[in-house]
Amino acid sequence: MVFSDDMELAVALYMADSALPRHMAIEKLLKTGLENTGYLTGGEGRPPEIVDGKPSADYVQYRTYLDGDS
Repeated sequence: MVFSDDMELAVALYMADSALPRHMAIEKLLKTGLENTGYLTGGEGRPPEIVDGKPSADYVQYRTYLDGDS
């Protein structure tokens, strides 16, 4: 996998700082990014969409949605 020059430099610096081979450094960076955005469950994982039959306040993007039509 080949990235743009700035990404290649960032991966190379991360490899040097972490003493990891390229494939492990990319895997670790990708895994961390996916966990932080909720696409890959890490320790906490993604919040449930429905709690007690209602949309979860942790999951809903627009908080006013929970207020209804008021």
